[in-house]
Amino acid sequence: MGHVKVDIAKSDRSYAVKYALNDAAGVRSLLRDRHRISSARFRGDTAASDILIDLHSAINSAGLTERQTEAIAWVYGVDLTQKEAAAIMGVLRQTVAKLADEAVDKIVAVYQRWDYGEVMCEYSEEGAAA
Repeated sequence: MGHVKVDIAKSDRSYAVKYALNDAAGVRSLLRDRHRISSARFRGDTAASDILIDLHSAINSAGLTERQTEAIAWVYGVDLTQKEAAAIMGVLRQTVAKLADEAVDKIVAVYQRWDYGEVMCEYSEEGAAA
């Protein structure tokens, strides 16, 4: 007689996050969590790929200045603090915050033009999107 190994606690180790892409808080959250979402596409999650493709398109369509692009690249792309990004960029931390906020607002405007609502991602305990 065999036995089956069933993970009955799997649902206790996962959670879902909604990203409202028509407001700044939702876009900031998506930018912050995009590494987790990115890891899911390598496991075949096509929804994660779609979310990232749309995010990339929104960033490219937002008409960001070079400095705004640099600020979000350091803060959200490399996951530096605003203070660390400011040191690299040769500006004040407040300037990085302002540039990143302006960039996020422009990205939100793109999602609003696209009439994009919200997207949902599920994460496991290990931190990977599903």
